[in-house]
Amino acid sequence: MWFQMRSENELYERVLCGHLDHFAYGLAKLPTEGWDWTPNPAAPTARILFAHAWQWLICDRYHIEEPDVSKHPPVPEPPREPDAMVAALRAETENWRQLLRSLTPERLDAPLRQFGEGNEGNVRGFVGHMIQHVIYKNGQFSTLFFALGLDGTEPYDAPWPNPIYEEVRAASSAATG
Repeated sequence: MWFQMRSENELYERVLCGHLDHFAYGLAKLPTEGWDWTPNPAAPTARILFAHAWQWLICDRYHIEEPDVSKHPPVPEPPREPDAMVAALRAETENWRQLLRSLTPERLDAPLRQFGEGNEGNVRGFVGHMIQHVIYKNGQFSTLFFALGLDGTEPYDAPWPNPIYEEVRAASSAATG
C-alpha cells in the first residue's frame, strides 16, 4: 500500500521504480511508428524521452556507486530498437532497485558531487534528482501516449477530490440513516 512505507528506501524504491515500471510498460505498448512521433517539432519524441531518462539514470547511479568521476565509464548510447530500449530500461530499473535497497542512512547522507564545483549535494539529493527526472519524463511520455490515442478514446476525465468527498459523505449519511 502506498500509505504504509516502512523506510525512506522503500519510499524511494516505490516512487522511482514504480514510475520506471510504468514508463517501460507504456513504451512496450507503443507501436513502432510512435517512437519518433511528436505533436509538435518543439516537443520530444518517445525515443528522446527514453534516451534522456535512461542515460541520466546510468549517470547518477555511476556517481552514487563511484564518487570519483575519473573512474566512470562513458554512459552507453541508447539502443535503437524499441524492444531493446524497453529491455534496457527494465534492466536499469533493477539496477536502481538493488542500489536503493542497499543504501544505509549514513550513505544517503554522504556528500557527493556531480562533474565539479557547484554541483555538490549528497546521495539523497541524487536519488531525489532521479525521482524528479523520471516523474517528469514519464509525465511527458504519458501526454504522448494520450495524444496517440493509446490510453482510451474518450476525452480525459480527471478524478477530482470534491466529488469523491461527496460520495463518501453520501455513503456515510446513508449508513447512519
